[in-house]
Amino acid sequence: MSGNNIVLEHYDPDKTYNNQKRFDCENKTINKFVAGSLKKQVRQNLSQCFVLLDTTNNDRFIGFYTLSSFAIDASELEVLSKGSLPSRIPCSRLVMLGIDKDYKKKGLGKLLMQSAMLKTIGAAEQIGIYGLFLDADKGAYTFYLDHGFIPLQVKACPKPTPMFLHIDTMRSSLKK
Repeated sequence: MSGNNIVLEHYDPDKTYNNQKRFDCENKTINKFVAGSLKKQVRQNLSQCFVLLDTTNNDRFIGFYTLSSFAIDASELEVLSKGSLPSRIPCSRLVMLGIDKDYKKKGLGKLLMQSAMLKTIGAAEQIGIYGLFLDADKGAYTFYLDHGFIPLQVKACPKPTPMFLHIDTMRSSLKK
C-alpha cells in the first residue's frame, strides 16, 4: 500500500528506520514502545508490525501499528453476542497504532486502520477470528468509534477503554 510519498511495509526488526528512536505521536507510552520495545516484540513474534515511511524524507518512520493474536472472554462480548459463544473468543488485537505528530490530520491513521482490518480479514480466512479487539486511550476513543468499534465498557478515563469490531462489520466497512 502506498501514496505519493508514503509507503506502508511490513516492519523488519533487523533494519534501522530513520526517526524510529525519535518517533513522537504525542503519546508517551506509544513513543516509549516504538523507541525501546518494538524491535524486541517483533523478534519474539509477540506481534507483527506494519510501518509507514515517508519516501521524500529519507524513508522517515512516520507511523505504525502492531497486531497480535488474542482471545477474549465471551462475557466481555455480551453486548455484541447474537447467540451462544464459546467461553474464549479468538480475535486479532490492535496493540498499538500511532502517527508522528508532524503527519497527523492527513488520513494516515485511517490508512493504518484499514490495513489492520484487511490483515485481520485475511487471517480470518485462514483461521477462526471473530473480530478485532483494542484498548483505546482517551485521545483515540473517538477515532475508533468512527471506525465502527463498540466500547465493551463505559469509558473510564484515564484507563483505556476496551473496544471491539466484529469481522462482518470490518468486511462491510471496507466495501464502501
